[in-house]
Amino acid sequence: MNNLTRLLNPKSIAFVGGNECAVAIRRTLELGFTGRIYAVHPKREELSGIPTLKSAEDIPEAVDAAFIAVKREPTIDVVRSLAARESGGAVIYAAGFSETGHKDLQQQLLEAAGGMALIGPNCYGFVNTLSRAALWPDESGLEPIERGVALVTQSGNIACNFTMMRRGLPVAAVFSVGNQV
Repeated sequence: MNNLTRLLNPKSIAFVGGNECAVAIRRTLELGFTGRIYAVHPKREELSGIPTLKSAEDIPEAVDAAFIAVKREPTIDVVRSLAARESGGAVIYAAGFSETGHKDLQQQLLEAAGGMALIGPNCYGFVNTLSRAALWPDESGLEPIERGVALVTQSGNIACNFTMMRRGLPVAAVFSVGNQV
């Protein structure tokens, strides 16, 4: 299975960060995800009921997907650690890369990832109701369905609006891709 497939259809997910990760974990559980979930935070005991590990190095496997919601500099280190373990991919929530003129940091991020698939940086990530995964730091109105359309946008705001749509269009997944590395 290639890394993009692993990221979009995970059997194991790591959530690295604080409040944004707590929301994403809760939403993933509400969608009915049945795979393995790891929460990583250096100080908290748990995130949305999931006991925390102190660092990404403590994750006991090469996860299929990670939602990384820490500041930009530590993001690069977390990605490097996950890539070294041959994890599938990651959503990079942090901003402050090429969109703010820091192309060097974005290049460092790409180099740290190696062959790992990335969504972002500077993005909301995705909700995929087909795989029951929400690597997404906010509420969404999407409910599990068996088939539907996938919507891809650069904008997190537009993506959020799509997740709250109640029209006749069956939305199975929404992706906010940010800087599109």
